[in-house]
Amino acid sequence: MGSAHMSVAIAGATIYAGASRLAAPVTALSARSTLPASPDTPSSEQKSTEGQALSGTRGNLLAGATLTAASSADQEETDPLGLTEEEQKVVDELKKRDREVRAHEQAHAAVGGAYAGQPTYEYEDGPDGNRYAVGGSVSIDTSPISGDPEATIRKMEVVKRAALAPAEPSPQDRAVAAAADRALQQASAELQKKNQEEAQAETGGDEASLTSLNQTNDPAAQAANAYGQAAAAGVAAITTSLVQIAA
Repeated sequence: MGSAHMSVAIAGATIYAGASRLAAPVTALSARSTLPASPDTPSSEQKSTEGQALSGTRGNLLAGATLTAASSADQEETDPLGLTEEEQKVVDELKKRDREVRAHEQAHAAVGGAYAGQPTYEYEDGPDGNRYAVGGSVSIDTSPISGDPEATIRKMEVVKRAALAPAEPSPQDRAVAAAADRALQQASAELQKKNQEEAQAETGGDEASLTSLNQTNDPAAQAANAYGQAAAAGVAAITTSLVQIAA
C-alpha cells in the first residue's frame, strides 16, 4: 500500500495554565488522504476502513483526545512563564492599565501638593500571579480659606490645576475642577468688594485732610481763626482775673 498524507485543521481551542483543553467544540476540522495511482490501489473495502479510521479520529478530537499536532500547538502558544497566548494578552492589558492608573493618580498628587493626599489603588490579580492597579483615587482639599479671599484664590488655582493634571481627566476630575473654579470666582468677588471698601475709607480720610488744608490757606478763614483765638484768649484772661480777685 502506498503512503497516506493527512492534514488536520483545528480552530477554537483555548489553552489554560499549561494544560490544554478545548474551550469550545472544534469549529473547523478536515482530513484528507492522498494515495498514488498504482496497481496496489486499495480496494473499496480498504478505503471504507480508512474512512472509518478518519471518522474515529474526528470523534476522538471532539472528545478531547490529545494528538501530536495539538501538543505541538500547545507548546507554541505557551510562553516560558507557562502562560497561554490568551493569558499573556490579559497580562499585557493589565500592565497597560496599571501604568495608566498610576500615572493618572500621581499627576493629581504632584500638582496638588499640600492640598492633595497620597494615591490609593484598587488591585486585580493577573494570570501570572502579580497584582495590577486597575483603579485609584487621590483626596484633595477644596474648602475655601475663611476670611482670606486672596489666599482662597491661590488655593483654588492649585486645586483646579491638580484636577486637570492627568493627560485624560475623568468626569470626576472635571467636576472637581469646576467646583474649584466656582470657589475661585466667589473669592475674587469678595476680594474686589474688600478692596473697594478699603479704597472708600482711604478716600474719606483724604477729603477731611484736604478740607483742613484749604481752610488754612484761605485769608478769610485765617482771619476768622485768628479772631476766634483772640476771643478765646480774652475770655481766658478775664476768667483768670476774676479767679485771682476772688482769691
